[in-house]
Amino acid sequence: MLAVVMCGGKGSRLNFVEKPMIEVGGKKLIDFALKEVEEAGLEAIFVTSKFTKKTESYLKNLGCEVVRGTGRGYMEDLFFAIEEYSISKPFLALNSDLYYYKKGFVSEVIAEYFKITSPALSVRYEDGRPVGINVFDPFFGEQEEEIFITSEKVVLNVDTFEDLKVLGWTSTLKEGGGW
Repeated sequence: MLAVVMCGGKGSRLNFVEKPMIEVGGKKLIDFALKEVEEAGLEAIFVTSKFTKKTESYLKNLGCEVVRGTGRGYMEDLFFAIEEYSISKPFLALNSDLYYYKKGFVSEVIAEYFKITSPALSVRYEDGRPVGINVFDPFFGEQEEEIFITSEKVVLNVDTFEDLKVLGWTSTLKEGGGW
């Protein structure tokens, strides 16, 4: 299975900082995605944008397959990658700003996908919020999806300063803006 790792967001809730490059515990958030994808045995495409040039450079230096999306939003960039790489089989769409408390979680999601009958699987928190991990089969277009429930104690979607504080994060990045 292919992983399409989405790395092109503006980071607007974090003062327009490239979230994949934020360090938590001495590792960049993108490194957690890289590790999960590697441990699951997946090939990966990393979709960046004009907003994430440092992330793009970092990934290219690691030898990753990187494509620059449109920068007009998550779905636009995801569809861009599907078309650019002619993706026609089920694939994993993964946000690059996730912190995994539980190693191997991506492998669990993929295993669950192969147990269900629906062509799509969406990972969500108990309250219904999306985590940022989905499996799609582009062959079916718009799809009914099964829901896989998890907790913020398993994987945390890092969107705000509060999320970073939960992780014990400290940096020169200021809540008021800038580094």
